[in-house]
Amino acid sequence: MHILICPDKFRGSLTAQEACEALERGIMKRRPKSTIQKLPLADGGEGTLEVIQHAHGGSWISVLVQDPLFRKIQAEYLWLADQKMAYIEMSRASGLMLLTSKERNPSLTSSIGTGELIHAAMEKGAEKIVLTLGGSATNDAGIGMAHALGYRFLDAAGKELQPIGKELAQVTQLLPSPLANKLNSVEFFVITDVQNPLAGKSGAAHVFAKQKGATVASIKELDKGLNNMANLFDGLAGYAISAQSGAGAAGGLGAGAVYFLGAKMSLGAEWVLDKLHIDRAIRKADYVITGEGKVDGQSWGGKLISQVLQRADKQFKQTLIVCGAFEEAEKLPVFFDASDVFSVMSKAENEKDAMTNAGPYLEKIGEEIALKYL
Repeated sequence: MHILICPDKFRGSLTAQEACEALERGIMKRRPKSTIQKLPLADGGEGTLEVIQHAHGGSWISVLVQDPLFRKIQAEYLWLADQKMAYIEMSRASGLMLLTSKERNPSLTSSIGTGELIHAAMEKGAEKIVLTLGGSATNDAGIGMAHALGYRFLDAAGKELQPIGKELAQVTQLLPSPLANKLNSVEFFVITDVQNPLAGKSGAAHVFAKQKGATVASIKELDKGLNNMANLFDGLAGYAISAQSGAGAAGGLGAGAVYFLGAKMSLGAEWVLDKLHIDRAIRKADYVITGEGKVDGQSWGGKLISQVLQRADKQFKQTLIVCGAFEEAEKLPVFFDASDVFSVMSKAENEKDAMTNAGPYLEKIGEEIALKYL
């Protein structure tokens, strides 16, 4: 029996790799002759670089950069020397995880550290740079990143503005970077885990700024700034950058990367699955086991596990889902049976127990799957 184990991370409990290993231990206890392929997944947000390294190798390069509040920190990017390619996860330099709850305020944070990682990769000789978005502490439309790469932003009086969220509404002029020729010689790709536009009710500020520490009043001010940048980006570029799917990712860094870097933007789930050749792995498998920390109605709108299910269904392979919590069973895809979903919460005493002991519970679920299906 050939089993493909390909979950996303269980946020706050297990990495995708750890989830794979726990399930493998459980299955092998009961079906030791099984052939198992572990393929940890990510959706373009946190953890994507580890997934890429697991599949394609590469080395970590550490760089001294500025965090979202301009403090010096060490952040890493993944370097594939043979391809002259760098993978940069913006959350490592500009992520919400770098701030305490009291420090979170997207009016004051900047993506400048992400730009410093990009600059370091260019100095290393990168000819291709892949920037993965997600988990940001910022809402600056990428002007912090651009500032680190030589761009400058002026108000109506010609005064230079600090590259932070609350200044977006004051920007009237974008001064080009002296690194323009060098930036144009690098091929940039942006991988995003959301599909929101830059501004408006479904844009970066209204949808994501609250979780980054914004108040109701500051969300309105931030959206005003994003609308201002949308007009600038679209007017200067000659096409609607701000309306692109993913433009609002990472506080508008999606749109900023397209404008300042000329980046090509892709949806994270599709990009990662293609990069890992998952269709080929599914073809070899008798069973496919995927999952993530929480499975609910939002899991099916083009998100990672819905993509896995659809690809497996096309090849007529049975798929099982493992997760931390399972909600809104009525929203499962019509071709999928709720009895094929296994959750940690159904075994744990409470949420804390589930989060703390997710590994052992997944191992038990692996045993259960082996006895029921394999």
